[in-house]
Amino acid sequence: MDKLQLKHYVIELMKLEGIGWHSVERMLKHAILMSNHWSEEQLQELGFQKKHAQRLCQFQLDYVQPSIDELLEREAKQPFHSISIWDDHYPERLKHIAQPPWVIFVKGRLELLKRDAIAIVGTRYPTSYGIRCTKQFSEQFAEAGISIISGFANGIDTIAHKHAAVHHASTIAVLPSAINQCYPANNYALYEQLASEGLLLSESMLSSPIHPGQFHQRNRIIAGLSCATIIIEGEKKSGSMITARHAMDMDRELFAVPGSIFSNKSEGPNFLIEKGYARMLLSSQQLFEELPWLNENVNRNENSLNEEQGVRQQNLILSDEEQMIYTFITEQPRSINEIHEHTLIPFGHLNVLLLNLCIKQIIELQPGSIYHAL
Repeated sequence: MDKLQLKHYVIELMKLEGIGWHSVERMLKHAILMSNHWSEEQLQELGFQKKHAQRLCQFQLDYVQPSIDELLEREAKQPFHSISIWDDHYPERLKHIAQPPWVIFVKGRLELLKRDAIAIVGTRYPTSYGIRCTKQFSEQFAEAGISIISGFANGIDTIAHKHAAVHHASTIAVLPSAINQCYPANNYALYEQLASEGLLLSESMLSSPIHPGQFHQRNRIIAGLSCATIIIEGEKKSGSMITARHAMDMDRELFAVPGSIFSNKSEGPNFLIEKGYARMLLSSQQLFEELPWLNENVNRNENSLNEEQGVRQQNLILSDEEQMIYTFITEQPRSINEIHEHTLIPFGHLNVLLLNLCIKQIIELQPGSIYHAL
């Protein structure tokens, strides 16, 4: 089974009721995921409940494996990308957490997955002090070349995204909802902005309704993608403290911004500092001093960015097919169907060419599967 086929096989498998991360892990561990036949007895011996074993067996009987060209054509029509843990574009940091997502869904600037990133999280109802701290840190880190990761919630998360998005390093929003659903709904304008200027990321299947467990899953991804997590305001029992625990479990750097002893919004950060779980953060410069390797990485990232900008003309040395696509898109933004009709390149191969041109930052995918030249 090809990596692309395996990815879509797992996606369809995890849409089944009662089948989640551990189910796939168990089937991979016992080397039966890609076998030609499962039996209820075999699955029950592995610990599956009878109803789940029956559901899996029926799934295998009904599933028709699409060809690679069919899957590439299907992906080309989607306004987002799906990346499996077996793909080259999968974030390296995320591979090393306890339960890395088998598949993530992303929309926006894929290159942000390769940059160093810092998580900034906190309360949905910040004080003026928390708002000021969030604005300052998110702007200063993003301006320095570090991407900002947060959970797209109202409050601290939204402020961090908005103030990081204006810089090239930009921001990654980890959604609790499916990638094609904006949650919370009042953040729709920001959702649209990050779909082109930043990156939206989700682990949830497209058909998944919102449920409380997805917020915990989101928080572990926030910590997993980040080289350091900063807590700005939050009560002792809050989502930001859950993210802090994930960062500690993953042995990632954890910082907290101290706050007033009279504010319940400062309970979480002050507790983390008091117990020695997090280092007290007083300035962005302090973080670079305490993590000198981060500064070196940022300098390398910026040098790479300058080199990319300097050799952009070199990237424009394209194959005949790529040049034909690029010339057609330069006239005006085009849909993949228009490109196919003009070039007569098969959908499967066309999708590969378009992805390569996006990675080279020569063209860009916009919502609605519309491509435009950069």
